[in-house]
Amino acid sequence: MNDASGTTSGGREALTFDAFCATHERAWLGFVRTQVGHRDGGPELVVAATKEHLRRNWALALRQEIPAAYAWRLLKEHLAAWRAAQAEPVAVQTVAIDAVIDHFRRQARISLETLPERIGLMTAILELPERQHDSVVLRYCLDLDEEQVADFLGTPVATLRSNLRHARRRLATAIGRPELAERQKGDQ
Repeated sequence: MNDASGTTSGGREALTFDAFCATHERAWLGFVRTQVGHRDGGPELVVAATKEHLRRNWALALRQEIPAAYAWRLLKEHLAAWRAAQAEPVAVQTVAIDAVIDHFRRQARISLETLPERIGLMTAILELPERQHDSVVLRYCLDLDEEQVADFLGTPVATLRSNLRHARRRLATAIGRPELAERQKGDQ
C-alpha cells in the first residue's frame, strides 16, 4: 500500500516479509538439512543468509510472478555458497540420509527390506535431476502439499506431478523394484 507520499508503507512491507518467511522457513530449513545434515549450524546459517538477501530485495521479490520460487532460487544459491566455503567437502550425513529414506518410504508407502535397497534409494535420490530431486524432497520428505511444492519450484501442479512420476520411475528402477513406479500414495 502507498502512504500519502506515494511510497510503499515500510510497516506493511515488513509484516508481509515476516509472514512470508514464517510460512516458508520450515521447508527451507528442512530442505537444507536433507542436504547437509546439522553440520556446524549450516542449515540455520543458510536460511539466515537467504532471509537477509530476501529482505534486502523484498520489493523485487514481490514483483516476481511467484515470490516463493524467487526465494527458493536464493536458498539454493546460498546453500551452494555455504557448501563451497567449507574447508572440507560437505557430504550428506548419515542421519540426514536415514531421515530422508524413512520419511520417503512412509510417504510413498513402500518397504525397503535390505540395507542395499536403502542405500540404493538414497543414491538414486541424490542422482535425480535437480527439479525431480527438489520435488521428491519437498513432497515426500518434508510433507509439503503439491501446491506448496509447485510454488517453491515456480511450476504448474501438473508439471510437478509429472516430475514426481518420472522421479518415482527412476527411483523404482534404481532399487530394482519397478512395480513401485506407478504406485500412488493411496495404494497399499
